[in-house]
Amino acid sequence: MTDRSVGWGGLHNARDLGGLPTASTPTRPGRVFRTPRLDGLDERGWTQLADAGVRTIVDLRNPHEIEPLRLPAGVTRHHRPVEVWEDRDFMARWGHVLDSPEYYRANLETWPELVVAALRAVADASDGAVVIHCSAGRDRTGLVTALLLSLVGVPQDVIVEDYACAVVAMNDYARAGLGDETARTDDELGARLAEVTGHLRALLTDLDVAGYLTAHGMSADELARIRSRLLD
Repeated sequence: MTDRSVGWGGLHNARDLGGLPTASTPTRPGRVFRTPRLDGLDERGWTQLADAGVRTIVDLRNPHEIEPLRLPAGVTRHHRPVEVWEDRDFMARWGHVLDSPEYYRANLETWPELVVAALRAVADASDGAVVIHCSAGRDRTGLVTALLLSLVGVPQDVIVEDYACAVVAMNDYARAGLGDETARTDDELGARLAEVTGHLRALLTDLDVAGYLTAHGMSADELARIRSRLLD
């Protein structure tokens, strides 16, 4: 894939979801972006984000992670967490793998209404580009991104590669001494990529995304609006 990175204000692990192949036409650039949290953006970064056409931010973080932001005029943030941090049973079972697609299936089964609400925010977004983000921009963002891309027919290998880009980007960030994750060596990173992409590939192999979303309340019109945003 061509480089789809964006670096608004020095933002790391941020990419345009445009330019990806589907059976009909590549996804359109400048429509949907995936990023890490935006809390650290300076004035220049916010200007670059707005100049890129972003008008809607879908923040997937939990309430305790969110702080007020001074958004540019015309940009709206929607809080759409895809998990319930206070669910002790879920976190006891899956909390140690929240940095991997290993827990995605359990998330989809436990909180379908939250997942649908996050994708509905994309379907209902006003004109302009949409940013989807969590904290690192890797796993919660990776789940929602995988659903969106699968819905519009992006091949499994490409979706997996997009997730792998986030893993590599976050490891580079850690190697630079930033963030709170432990950097992996090249060998460790290779093994990690094989593990986590295997989990994502297994999920995508047998998940009917349109069927899942429809079964949990999304309308045909909402699905069509997501496809239109990414393809038309």
